[in-house]
Amino acid sequence: MNQPSRLRESLLALSLLAMAFPVFAKAPDGYTRNVAIVVYEGVELLDFAGPGEVFGAASGFGRDRGRSAFNVYTVAVSKNPLSSGFVKITPAYDVDDAPRPDIIVIPGGNTGALLDSPKFMAWLKATQANAEVTLIVCTGAFTVAKLGLLDGKQVTTFYGAIDSLRRQTPKATVIDGRRFVDNGSIITTAGVSAGIDGALHTVARLLGRAVADQTARYMEYRWTPESYLSTGYAYLNPSLDEGGRQLQQAQIWEAEQNYADASKAYRAMIEADPGDGFAWYRLGACLQAEGQLDAAIDAARHAAAFADVRSDALYNLACGLALQGHADDAIASLQQAVAAGFKAKWLLDGDPDLASIRPDPRFQKIASSL
Repeated sequence: MNQPSRLRESLLALSLLAMAFPVFAKAPDGYTRNVAIVVYEGVELLDFAGPGEVFGAASGFGRDRGRSAFNVYTVAVSKNPLSSGFVKITPAYDVDDAPRPDIIVIPGGNTGALLDSPKFMAWLKATQANAEVTLIVCTGAFTVAKLGLLDGKQVTTFYGAIDSLRRQTPKATVIDGRRFVDNGSIITTAGVSAGIDGALHTVARLLGRAVADQTARYMEYRWTPESYLSTGYAYLNPSLDEGGRQLQQAQIWEAEQNYADASKAYRAMIEADPGDGFAWYRLGACLQAEGQLDAAIDAARHAAAFADVRSDALYNLACGLALQGHADDAIASLQQAVAAGFKAKWLLDGDPDLASIRPDPRFQKIASSL
């Protein structure tokens, strides 16, 4: 291809991409999106593990008042164990009983196993029509190509399969040199590690740049979206309402250890709605981090009245009481936390706030019960 043609192709790609994906996204009524990661015999390991790690981590970073952003699961033609090189996989679901996916991830590898399966192709055709996003990694592109879903679109794939995809999809524009190409409901990526970039882009689209950045930082992955993309992402989660985005901003400040601004934001939420148990719970955590123990204990007691945060609030209350030297009250609060469902034994074992009561036999009995 000559240089003018490449330039026209690049400019067209940018213009189409700018129009293709919406800045704002609407989550399902239950907030949590189902992410179905397709696996099969001979699937490329990083093709599915990379996006799986992204969506798994982003599920927590994009959490809203205890609701996970994503429910990530594997699906295959059957539940029989299969292999990806030296790794053995037992699929969580087969195509007959898998939850309806909002996002489908189709990795590359030995895609003939999918293309030759009428059962899988029928499932893909039915589910993709109703999915919000289908993320296709590497040679996974050949599955949707067989269904004609790439016609009229700009797409990419593994560099070694570019020519083959061009031959098989003459109605699509297959381009190389791109980590991923977004067509709105269908995102195609290049090979192997490029699936991570495509998944982070999907997270940024659906949950905002802040969640994608937190996810990449957790993965210690150098994610550097190009400038024309980064300006198109909402910073805060567009799946949330205004109150949800206010809460997200407060949690970002909290994660940055900017406890003063986070506390101020949580107080504003409580002033607007004294029945906001989650805001009481996080306010208590911020105040404790600032060393304002009396106020932190008061906030934790308020939060403990709300069932959805009761166990964690009682744990924080125990920490505050232990720091103040009130061993009996701290032990009692821990017992109540466990009774309410607290199960994080690793916190009991390592939290420095509980150092003063850790030698107590009553504490050790609580820890051994978890």
